[in-house]
Amino acid sequence: MIKFKPLAVSSILLLASLLSACAGGATVASSWPGLAVDEDTAYLAFNNHVYAVRLDNGTQRWRFPAERDNQIAFYSDPALSPDGQLIVGGYNRILYSLNPADGSVNWQFNKAQNRYIASPLVTERGIFAPAADERVYGISLSGQPLWTFISEDEAWARPAAGNDCECLYLPALDHTVYAINPEDGKQIWQSEKLGGAIVGEPALSEDGILYVGTFGSEIVALNAQTGSVVWRAPTEGWVWSGPVLLEGHLYFGDLKGYFYAFNAEDGSELWRLTPEQLDGQIVGSPLVVDEGIYIVTQNGNLNYLDLEGNILWQKSVGGQLYTTPRLAGDKILVALVQSDEILAAYSREGAKLWGFTPPE
Repeated sequence: MIKFKPLAVSSILLLASLLSACAGGATVASSWPGLAVDEDTAYLAFNNHVYAVRLDNGTQRWRFPAERDNQIAFYSDPALSPDGQLIVGGYNRILYSLNPADGSVNWQFNKAQNRYIASPLVTERGIFAPAADERVYGISLSGQPLWTFISEDEAWARPAAGNDCECLYLPALDHTVYAINPEDGKQIWQSEKLGGAIVGEPALSEDGILYVGTFGSEIVALNAQTGSVVWRAPTEGWVWSGPVLLEGHLYFGDLKGYFYAFNAEDGSELWRLTPEQLDGQIVGSPLVVDEGIYIVTQNGNLNYLDLEGNILWQKSVGGQLYTTPRLAGDKILVALVQSDEILAAYSREGAKLWGFTPPE
């Protein structure tokens, strides 16, 4: 049986997903879906399958595996590679390369000693996959091992990298961020202890500042060259997902249901919305577009704001929402739990276009 290492958390229902439950001799995880999109398809990793769903009408193209296998469960966001692969990690400790056209397996990487919670970072240089065994695996695009980096604790977030991928930035449960050389997996620096676990993907600015949210109820800016703290600012609750950086502003929510806009240069707060306004804990990162911000809450609300924090509309979509929404052309995609539909598409104005319920 896979052993889980949950954090000591109270009164946060969603964190029950970090525990395992045994059924039929297999470890069955309970968590929220992972989601990725390309030009015409959404790829949803949830429970025992990865689903490929048509964006035009919400019907299934394929699912992997074709038949349910209780030894397999998926939750991390799939990642599309530059050479046309769909990379997804499972709770069975296997990283899969699938053909996005039909879901067939290209190759499998089975060196990990524990499950994949984080989504892999996939670049032209290769695949960088954190597993819950305190390791990051550097893998070629053909599935061959390149190197292994060992951290002091598990990593549950996808690493960040600049456009040139000269450095990987790995947040970890040990309260630190690691900078790793993508060529050989050697550590470049490790930050000081930042006061709480970091489980969201960092944001990286063009001028070399790295931004992370922590379970110490803070947002922290680090110098990407040295790992030193540039500034830190308090939040009301723990920050689960990473912030989104746009034009000098950071946008993110916390587990008490507050949503913030901060000045990325100095950490000053520009505005915030309260749990009463948004109704629910915020787990996923926001979807920030040029004209506004889409936020989902645990209570099943899809919210649309302008960039000044004014709520333009709110939509109750049913179920519960933890996964970061995705932009797919003119559609906003949301992944649901506690609902028959596990994926739904909305117009940018909040009109429902379709819902996907997995066929039996």
